[in-house]
Amino acid sequence: MLRCGIRCFSVYSSALRHGPTNFKPADIGKNLSNFDVLSVSAIPGNNIEMISSDSIVFSNMKVIKSPNVQDGKPTGCLLIDDQILELNLSDLIITNDLIVDFSNTCVFKLLNVLYPKPELIVIGLGKKSRLLSTSSRESFNKLGIKLEISDTKNSVLNFDLLATERGSNLIGGIILPPNL
Repeated sequence: MLRCGIRCFSVYSSALRHGPTNFKPADIGKNLSNFDVLSVSAIPGNNIEMISSDSIVFSNMKVIKSPNVQDGKPTGCLLIDDQILELNLSDLIITNDLIVDFSNTCVFKLLNVLYPKPELIVIGLGKKSRLLSTSSRESFNKLGIKLEISDTKNSVLNFDLLATERGSNLIGGIILPPNL
């Protein structure tokens, strides 16, 4: 018989030694909450609590409603470093309900003077998946900002996760209203 110093353990027999388990399918959420590594992280000041059909509601109870109640123009938000800025989207161009162009908006004017710039901007392009125009992509690229682009619902989830995980000074967001 060949002996090579390897010890083998049976997982099956050791599991039986510990007795019956108390785990039930209804306990899934309770057990997983023990492993939430971001639960002790500070929540960003611009954390998005919910999206309704025409509004974005933040955890500090600020609400951005589109169209704007005062002037009737479409409104989105720019999320930078724990700040919530309301964007007037009347200059936003959407071609064939597919390609979104930020070139004529105030977004790039603001990002040009902003220091430090976010490393990544999460962009929500409305109620459905759309494309960002080539000129807008090039403008973000010239500023040295990476992009994460999706529809508004998914971009909100991505922004909240990334801003909590990495910090809101590294992650920015441009969220178009869900009814656009």
